[in-house]
Amino acid sequence: MSKPSHRTLALFAAGVGAIVIGGLLYVNSGATVHDSWTPPPVLDKLKMQDEVAIAPDASFTDVMGKTVKLSDFKGRYVLVNLWATWCGPCITELPALARLNAALPQERVTVVPIDMLEKVDAEKLTVFLGMHDAAGLPVYMDRDYSVQRGFVANELPLTVLIDAEGHVVGKAAGPQKWDDPAAVAYLKAISAASSP
Repeated sequence: MSKPSHRTLALFAAGVGAIVIGGLLYVNSGATVHDSWTPPPVLDKLKMQDEVAIAPDASFTDVMGKTVKLSDFKGRYVLVNLWATWCGPCITELPALARLNAALPQERVTVVPIDMLEKVDAEKLTVFLGMHDAAGLPVYMDRDYSVQRGFVANELPLTVLIDAEGHVVGKAAGPQKWDDPAAVAYLKAISAASSP
């Protein structure tokens, strides 16, 4: 049996190397920018998701009664906040969300608060937000429970972080200090990292 030549060994090594590199690229192809972004301590309830999943394309209505879908926000990060007027922790959190939204570059990241599980009209919700220092927030309502079912929302407030490609990357069950400078900086940074 003849010994393999140096050229044959080099070709074999190159082939094995290409297979290993290709495999690593394939395995890591699902990785997204959020993998390296740990939330600041102030966002202690925001848990990054181990498995990247596409957000449900749930529909809801705006203040004018127009149907809106989560996919309408694709191309920017979205902080979907599920809340209700009867939920004390939700009401406490609303002003912080309004201040956060005012501080964010809307072309990259925005807050989408969705009122759930009740039949309050848009005018009353607008007044309610104004009474609770959250007049700057848009008014969205989940009238057919599409959002509740899509996110399996069993507790409120529930906030879901969705990346620019429409993947659920984090969830926070319970209120957070969204207007804290560290939270604002975090959302600005992760949305900037995904911008072209």
